Amino acid sequence: MNQLLARIFRKASSIAQTLSNRRLLGESKYQPRSLNLPLGDRGAAPKPLNESARLDSVTGLNQANAEHQPELVALRNAARSLLQMPVAFIGFIEDETQRLLTVSIVPRADEGLAPMDFKEMLTPRVCSICQYTIMESDHLVIPDLPAFLEHGDGASYPEEFLQQAKQVGGYPIPWPDGDGGITLKPALFYAGATIRTSQGMHVGTFCVVDVVLRPDFGVREIEILENLAAQAAEYLEERALLRRPANFQLLQQANRISASSVAANGAAEEEFDAVVMGGGPAGLTAACRLSFQGLQVALVEPKQSFGSPTGVSSKVLREVAMDHGSYIQWSEVVKIRDLIAAKDAQRVSKQLQRYGVRHFQGSGEIKGENAAGQTTVMVRYGDNHVAELKAKTVVLSTGSKARRLPGIPFDQPGFYDSDSIGSLLQKPTSLFVQGTGIIALEYATIFAAMGVRVCVAARGARADLLPMLDVSLREALISDLEANGVEILYETKVTGWNSSDAGPTVQLEMSGVAVDRSFGAVLSAVGREPTTKNLGMERLLSEDDGAKLNKLPMLENQQLDTAKGSIYAIGDVSGTGLACKAVMQAQGLVDHVLPSLFLKPQSPRSTTPAAGHAVSPSIIWAIPELAFVGQSESEATESLSAAEVFSVQARFAETIRGRLKSLPESFFLKLVCLRQDGRILGVHVYGEGASELIHLGSSLVANGNSVFDLQYKAFPAVTLHEVYRNAAMLAIDTLSGLALKAESGALQEAG
Repeated sequence: MNQLLARIFRKASSIAQTLSNRRLLGESKYQPRSLNLPLGDRGAAPKPLNESARLDSVTGLNQANAEHQPELVALRNAARSLLQMPVAFIGFIEDETQRLLTVSIVPRADEGLAPMDFKEMLTPRVCSICQYTIMESDHLVIPDLPAFLEHGDGASYPEEFLQQAKQVGGYPIPWPDGDGGITLKPALFYAGATIRTSQGMHVGTFCVVDVVLRPDFGVREIEILENLAAQAAEYLEERALLRRPANFQLLQQANRISASSVAANGAAEEEFDAVVMGGGPAGLTAACRLSFQGLQVALVEPKQSFGSPTGVSSKVLREVAMDHGSYIQWSEVVKIRDLIAAKDAQRVSKQLQRYGVRHFQGSGEIKGENAAGQTTVMVRYGDNHVAELKAKTVVLSTGSKARRLPGIPFDQPGFYDSDSIGSLLQKPTSLFVQGTGIIALEYATIFAAMGVRVCVAARGARADLLPMLDVSLREALISDLEANGVEILYETKVTGWNSSDAGPTVQLEMSGVAVDRSFGAVLSAVGREPTTKNLGMERLLSEDDGAKLNKLPMLENQQLDTAKGSIYAIGDVSGTGLACKAVMQAQGLVDHVLPSLFLKPQSPRSTTPAAGHAVSPSIIWAIPELAFVGQSESEATESLSAAEVFSVQARFAETIRGRLKSLPESFFLKLVCLRQDGRILGVHVYGEGASELIHLGSSLVANGNSVFDLQYKAFPAVTLHEVYRNAAMLAIDTLSGLALKAESGALQEAG
């Protein structure tokens, strides 16, 4: 940052050195001019003649530069220091708002006030000064803001704002009050330079403000401000070109035009910047984001309906089970399932059209690389060759499939895995579930809610089920399974399978005794495995060019580095089992890949994942749902000690919302905390609504918040989030000893 700031200072100061160094303190060198705008209604924002095109540019640049960029901060600080101003900011003028990307307020040393730094600030456009600056060709200087507000040359502000300015004594700006808060202070001087794109669009302003009059602000200072604004415009456009371009045509001209020809086998041969194999959440995100940069992108996916997470089928069944229970007709389940699939297919099709992604229906296979560093992907649909696609970047996002153990006759009626169970044509009278993982127990709760007799075989003991869960969540889930009639056979092995006209038969070994049981259907849900067969990766890995599969530090993507090109693996195929993490992988991958796809060399970007990415919540869509984030109580105790960790549980039924809905006593929120300072190490939620409640828990764990922080969070009345406050108060009681005193008093009364 210091080197960047020094470079900006040198560039801005070089202009000033070519001008006169004469500065007459106390006398202004600048003569104000009339505003360049049409007369309009009082309080209405002036609009340039090219407003529509200007707003398009603002949208693209704004999307690309929403983050707090150090380059913009350095430019802002340079303006404040070179021009001796307490306030400097850079921002866009949007349709109805002024969006300030970075704001610095540094009172003079003799005021004894702490500086203020804002990452982003929104103000109404009609109340801004900068709405008039963008109407000028280069800059606008207002030596006396109070006079401008009162008389200012056609300027028009809402009456309410003018009244506030009159009470403050000038243009009102935020200012530190000395007690850690913010007050309003009158600004008396303003100077702003237009941020102008290479297409001539005035998208925003680079401004400085003072709370005293500045008669010393002259031609030299205007030159410095305009130079800094030009640097800001150059940076904003360069970043937009790499990330989210506002002008697709500009990038299309920069990229090579896709060439079409015919391969020797008769398939169409086309060139792209990137080919994405697989249309799940990760693949769809990567394809659309790459195309949004103006790149030529192909998406290869064999299914007609795609884009949804792997578990969407179970979620459909779950919602139907919760709404209709055992009274649902299976024909209605099929109808609802097909309707959702059709709607999803329409959504994805429109999304691909909107982003300009080419969809090739078929299976893709990597065939090799050419001397130009392009990877060839052969697309087949059935026995037909559809196309040969060539690209420098290939993204593998082919997802996962249900793991099938040998010996199970999946080709016989009544035998299903976690993928094919969604194709059931009728509700079974009974269901045997092999497996005790998340997917297996989700389906067990769903079919039990539909009135199906469910039997689950567990190889281990009760304590071995779902070891990743906190013991409180595990016990609550097992108790509800048993209460809903699910039969769990512990320490039971499956030794064989049979199929007959009467249905599937399962051969079991229970405590050394062989038992045969018949069921209406069998579900084997023993995990999932990446879909990598017939993708052609083996061919590249076996070549002599030294290709190897590497881990990228950025969001744990896998990259297959070859001598001539790059192939990336994201989502389930890289070992990421959650759709939300896969989407983050895709977004991070685009940021990593983009610089190499443009002619202009770019400086290396940090690939360290944001802190929040490391703390992702997990959700189990059982009935009821449960969710968790951070450490379980046993994990925290093992990593620290039992004396350093404590936990509390707050019941949903003890909130107003819980009482109104008569929620079961078994629904709860659990906090695992550090005894030393009340820091929240883990959050575990059991009950309907857990999938929504857990996101606050994720934020608490990621930010290292304590129960003392949590007690001051404001929650809307009559919402389940009240359970967080209840849990925080229980934790504080525990830390203060009140819980022990209350328990002791209750024992004395009982005695």
